[in-house]
Amino acid sequence: MSIVHETLKFTKTINAELSRVWEAFADPIQRARWSVPMGEAMVYERAAFEVGGRDRYRCGSPESLDFVNIVDYSLIVPQSLIVYTETVTTSDQPLSAGVVTWSFTVSGDITEVQLTSQVTSFVGDGMIEGNRNGHAKALNQLEEFVLDE
Repeated sequence: MSIVHETLKFTKTINAELSRVWEAFADPIQRARWSVPMGEAMVYERAAFEVGGRDRYRCGSPESLDFVNIVDYSLIVPQSLIVYTETVTTSDQPLSAGVVTWSFTVSGDITEVQLTSQVTSFVGDGMIEGNRNGHAKALNQLEEFVLDE
């Protein structure tokens, strides 16, 4: 087992009202549309966006959806803050675990989203890079999603 730890930080300024950005995250149907890279898919088996709630979804190529993600919400402050733990497995093999924080601030009609992911990979650097690329793409796609709607 090759354990690697990393803290990843991202900031995205979105020219949209906070309520619209928040809604795109809070609604799992919308979240499934913008949070995976192009060519991949996400299917929620369970979604409970509330403190103490748990999401379970599968993601990956649309043909196989090899990755299982479990998200447990620790703290939700509406239109301000989301903190959750996330565990990723495949074929019952643990790949990574982490704590993810999304914070939202507003200035007029502009929303700033800050995302911090404190991730531990159980399989080396690949999961760290996957998290880095996935979060960066997700933030870009979130911006495109809320501006296109």
